[in-house]
Amino acid sequence: MSMRYWTTSMAGCVAAAFLVAGCGQTQETQTDELDAMRVQIEDQQQQISNLEMTLSEKERSLEQIQREMSEPKTPAEPEAVAEAPLLPPDAKPGECYARVFIPPTYETVEEELLEKQASERVEIVPATYEWVEETVLVKQASSEIEQVPAKFEWVEEEVMVKPAHTEWKKGRGLIERVDNTTGEIMCLVEVPATYKTVRTQVVSSPATTKEVVIPAEYQTIKVKKEVTPARVNRVNIPAEYSTISKTVMVSEGRLEWQRVLCETNMTRDMVKQLQIALRDAGHNPGPIDGVVGSLTLAATKSYQTEKGLATGGLTYETIRSLGVRL
Repeated sequence: MSMRYWTTSMAGCVAAAFLVAGCGQTQETQTDELDAMRVQIEDQQQQISNLEMTLSEKERSLEQIQREMSEPKTPAEPEAVAEAPLLPPDAKPGECYARVFIPPTYETVEEELLEKQASERVEIVPATYEWVEETVLVKQASSEIEQVPAKFEWVEEEVMVKPAHTEWKKGRGLIERVDNTTGEIMCLVEVPATYKTVRTQVVSSPATTKEVVIPAEYQTIKVKKEVTPARVNRVNIPAEYSTISKTVMVSEGRLEWQRVLCETNMTRDMVKQLQIALRDAGHNPGPIDGVVGSLTLAATKSYQTEKGLATGGLTYETIRSLGVRL
């Protein structure tokens, strides 16, 4: 289904749908909507027409390119070719010669083309790190003076309360006191000293000072340590080449005398064999009638061009190439 037919069908369907749906609308509303739809469809048809024209132009261009690619291309003859002598050398009676054009010869060679220059890529390799445990000093070692108090102890000792002495004491004897004036006995006696035990607190060691050493304080922490430093690598990028094939001329075209068939040495049967061989090689020589006509000459030239043979006549070289026995 073409785009134009599809658009027209859609327009008809839309119009019919509006006519059916318009039963509940006013005639004026239906007309406005149909006009708007018609304008829209016309715009779409114009766009489709423009696309079809563009497509046709591209198809014609593609066909032209395909025709040009399918046509056999023959190398252009050089502007200047070597001239042959005015007459064929070493000719023999009964032989015919013609000055024919020996086409240039070509060969395909491969050539390397530089596509990308050699260069250098700089790669930066970052440093690598690892977590390790380290003991770090948190507080320096120090010292301080500490007071050592005196030490006391309780001791018991006897203390003399009353020293030894003498005193008079009444005595008793055989003669007792008779009256108040006689008979009393007095004795002078020693009285030992009296002691008592007392408990006292004494200093066992006096108060002193001493130096107290405060050791340093350490802490184990995890730190990020560099294992390998960052470095720069330079990578050489070699040049890039591509191999292309191109045709170069090995020898230029030239004119040369070659032996050909002519009325003197050509028979009708020989021409028929030539026509059959051209037909079998895929070149139309026209009817197989033994007559060298325009089609036979055209087929001969086409065959010579295909095989890279000399052109300009029915040369013996061409006949031998076709396998025709003279």
